[in-house]
Amino acid sequence: MKAGTMDDNVPYQCPEHLGPEEALPILCLNDEATEPVLFIADHAGNSIPKAMDALGLRETELEKHIAWDPGAGNIVNGLAGRFKATAVLAQYSRLIIDPNRPLGDLDSIPPISDGTLIPANQILSEQECERRAQLFYFTYHNRIDCEIARLRKVGPGPLIVSIHSFTPQYGGVDRPWHVGIMSANDRRLAEVLLDAFRCHEGLFVGDNQPYSGFDLGYTLRQHAGSQGLAHVQIEIRQDLLMDNKDEAFWINLLFDVLSTQIKDPRILSITHF
Repeated sequence: MKAGTMDDNVPYQCPEHLGPEEALPILCLNDEATEPVLFIADHAGNSIPKAMDALGLRETELEKHIAWDPGAGNIVNGLAGRFKATAVLAQYSRLIIDPNRPLGDLDSIPPISDGTLIPANQILSEQECERRAQLFYFTYHNRIDCEIARLRKVGPGPLIVSIHSFTPQYGGVDRPWHVGIMSANDRRLAEVLLDAFRCHEGLFVGDNQPYSGFDLGYTLRQHAGSQGLAHVQIEIRQDLLMDNKDEAFWINLLFDVLSTQIKDPRILSITHF
């Protein structure tokens, strides 16, 4: 099937199972670790199953932010290594189905993303939506649940830290923040990170900017908020994640800030807001 074409029926059907040469839906790092922190990356990868023919998009379009959060996966990988902690990363593009949206949300399987039409998402049957959810959505969320349950059995907490990245501009409007801290009612980790980042000269920090934790952050609400676990979503501007040196800066900074928090019983306590 030629990229960008449409059938009368449902095109670009999602496979029920991935081929042996294809990446698994999720990557779980250090799944025997006991450090009381779990790192997650909802949009770590931009892979598409071969059977879905790149969703009808060009390769250059799949490299853009519409398909994933560039740099987020590398930050999570680095933090998991520094902390010797567990991490769960979604390896396939959010254009197939977005794990950070509730099923049925208009942006769960977006027909258009930031002005780009997604050919594979124009005509969808209930069967196709369910196939995508089973393979990519529930696999990710179920693994997060399992890792939280395992960590709760062996110690306090854990803290849940979600890493994302955002574009320097959106809709022609500049986004001046270098990093944004998203939170809702539970501000335990957010306040610590905001204070720490603001101590760094020249670092412009957004509090629920460029996004609000009250509007977004479905994964954290489902897995952390519902269990009273301290959590935060960290958004790093994508032009500050251009190479290994950039990524190392953020990994080191986050490691320094979070290292003290995984030993603080006030942060690790189970508290419902």
